[in-house]
Amino acid sequence: MTVLDSRSSRAQVGPRVVGDLAWYGERWQRWDGKKWKAALYSLQPDVLRAQAAPPTWPELPAHRLDRVLALAVERHVMDHGGTVIHEGPHGPVLGYPKTVNHLLYAVLTVLTFGIGAFFWLLAVLERREERIQLQVDKWGHVWGQRGASV
Repeated sequence: MTVLDSRSSRAQVGPRVVGDLAWYGERWQRWDGKKWKAALYSLQPDVLRAQAAPPTWPELPAHRLDRVLALAVERHVMDHGGTVIHEGPHGPVLGYPKTVNHLLYAVLTVLTFGIGAFFWLLAVLERREERIQLQVDKWGHVWGQRGASV
């Protein structure tokens, strides 16, 4: 894991590795393999908003890390409609269904005299879900790692 301080620019950094942390503006963010993301949940949110570098952050015991991960899963299931797909060794995987814009397809069906209904049906039948693996670090911050849409 590489830690970039507030004087570093993301553009100046060489190859990024999943898990790299960088200070960006007002909070710490983590590289997820595609882009920089904020923590999804944290027992210590003030730590993420302070410029102090991660090596100075207080580490949490294992039982508290398990608790924060369970709280994050509960929050995403209750508040964001996630479904637990798998409990793996690297963290739980949550699935989020992608929505279909029914209003748009209804308008298109009317405007195309029924032809849009075929595409509406295809959109409903081909609906996929986005998957995110939740991972907790040693400081009690939960990060999302996007997976493939299935």
